[in-house]
Amino acid sequence: MRPLLHTSQDATPMTETYSTTAASVALEEKLAHTSDDFRRIRLLNELIADYVYTRPDRARLLLAQLEEIFCATSSRESDFSYWLHLGNLENQEYDDLKALTYFEKAVLRVDEHGDIAEKIEVYLDYLGVLINLEKMELAREYYDLSLRLLESYSSDRLRARALCRLGYFYLHDHSLAKATPKFLESLGLLNGASFDLNTKDHYFYTLAQTGLGTLWTRPDSEEKAANAFRLAIARCETIGMQARIPWIKLNLANVLANVEEYGEEAETIFRSIIDSGANGSKAAMLAAYTNLGTYLNETDKSAAEIKPLLNEAEAIYRTIPSPKKETLVSIEMTRAQLFLEEKDYAGAIQKLQDTLEIVEKAEDPDNLVLNGHAAELCQLLAKSYAEIEAYDLAYYSQRNADYYLDRYYELQDAKRQEEFAARFETEAREKERESLHLRASQLQLRALRAQMNPHFLYNALNSIQSFITTNEASTASKYLAKFAMLMRRSLEYTNREYITLEDEMEFLKDYLDINCHLRFDGKLTHKVEVIGELEEDIIGVPTMILQPYVENAIEHGLRTRPQGHISVTFRPIPDDEDNIIAIVTDDGIGRARVAEMQANDVTRPYHQSRGTEITRSRLELLTDDPHNRVLIEDLLHDDKTPAGTRVTVRIPVADILPRRGR
Repeated sequence: MRPLLHTSQDATPMTETYSTTAASVALEEKLAHTSDDFRRIRLLNELIADYVYTRPDRARLLLAQLEEIFCATSSRESDFSYWLHLGNLENQEYDDLKALTYFEKAVLRVDEHGDIAEKIEVYLDYLGVLINLEKMELAREYYDLSLRLLESYSSDRLRARALCRLGYFYLHDHSLAKATPKFLESLGLLNGASFDLNTKDHYFYTLAQTGLGTLWTRPDSEEKAANAFRLAIARCETIGMQARIPWIKLNLANVLANVEEYGEEAETIFRSIIDSGANGSKAAMLAAYTNLGTYLNETDKSAAEIKPLLNEAEAIYRTIPSPKKETLVSIEMTRAQLFLEEKDYAGAIQKLQDTLEIVEKAEDPDNLVLNGHAAELCQLLAKSYAEIEAYDLAYYSQRNADYYLDRYYELQDAKRQEEFAARFETEAREKERESLHLRASQLQLRALRAQMNPHFLYNALNSIQSFITTNEASTASKYLAKFAMLMRRSLEYTNREYITLEDEMEFLKDYLDINCHLRFDGKLTHKVEVIGELEEDIIGVPTMILQPYVENAIEHGLRTRPQGHISVTFRPIPDDEDNIIAIVTDDGIGRARVAEMQANDVTRPYHQSRGTEITRSRLELLTDDPHNRVLIEDLLHDDKTPAGTRVTVRIPVADILPRRGR
């Protein structure tokens, strides 16, 4: 076998050595000389965002300071960052349950006060812990939410993180062929130099490399796996992410231990973890002692060298809350094998029986690993009994071994079926999402094509030509520019699912202004406004969602009148942050009169708006509640004669605010 390489094809060299020291020292200095609370909050957040991964003890001290400031001030609009830091800190120390509690608080707070980039960041960190805890349904929900937000906020940094998380979704579902390109694409963005990497970006780099190493941990792929783990370790050492190093080293050592030529290197790595104290991680120390003892036993090292390792492993095991039974069984099985190698069959039998009792008393009888251990234990018992010529007991033990082996294969088959079902569900979900996205895109394109009906285009251009022929060059130039801008916006918005409410209002104003001067000779008045507290520059609405209803008001209600008025108002809905109300009101002839005129003269070229029908379909796709989205009312004067039409539309909204400066 060729020597294991220390580089990989996706290992783009860092353009400069990353060091948090100089930056953090400068920030610490500023913090020490700053008394303003809001400035301190910003400095503390910058420092903690780094220290969570590099100096966890210092991070906890600064988090205490941040909490003091929040407790002393009335505004806690940015305290989602406090909970996010705590969640990431516990995640770095591998306490997923604590991390989950803090992330849940961060999600609640960022939903209330965060901008779009902050929401994506929190959601992606949160779903990492959800994956670890196998809360997959909720994790997918937040992943889908993150993707929807990313459609409105382009960020290579956040996209790289999202791709890395998607890789772990596939890894969890054993869709290995799909996981690999996602990790590679994530690394491509992280290595692409389109943005300066911060400490969390480096962390995601190590996650992606570790994911690839895990995917490639199989026969004939050991080199690739080892390369990926090495790259992850090198980045951790460069950045100072000490907490992750022992675990990645364990993965690397386990890969090397399966390649005969690199056994000594595997042993060296196991011992380096032990010598470093695994950076304070008892679980990592336990794994290092156990795996090293097992590996040395397989390489025929002396019992005198192996037993102290197993004793240390058991001592650590006893101090860990809720340890896994599989680990203790592995330790005891290695001890039993040492008895067998020394031909101490009585000692081996006693150890094997005691260990089998641990397995049988386990709370999870369907544990695949434990059932596999039980089969091996019974086989070793059968061998031991045969050595002392207790053939009846050997036969009985072999029958038990067959039972556990059958059970093991049965559970393994069930697990494979679950994995297949999970992959099928994932693929079905993806196809459904792709189908919905395609349908939404097709509807959006159809809607935009239907926006500018031929009457509007023809009349507008004809009026501009009239200005030119009557030597009103300045007027023609003014409205030609407005018309061109309107067309340009229409084309620009084709590729965007959401635009800001501010952009939607500007588009409607220009559209109505052109209609007023180029089709109604200045006799169409209009007003577009917000009533209540809505942040037009932050709130996103589906692209040009209201234009078809405005067009309908013109073509049906006002076209046959010498003058008229259209108002468009937007207002919030109390206790509903996911929708707003838009109202289009005209003082036209009313729907009954339009129907009557069309019935009496079927050749009259009244515009039949496809836009409103398509818009209804778009609204249904964009919300889980498609009902009561559009309400059309006939307005009447006191004498019951038509006074116009009012269309009320409940529009789903999304944040499309870029990251605020802090």
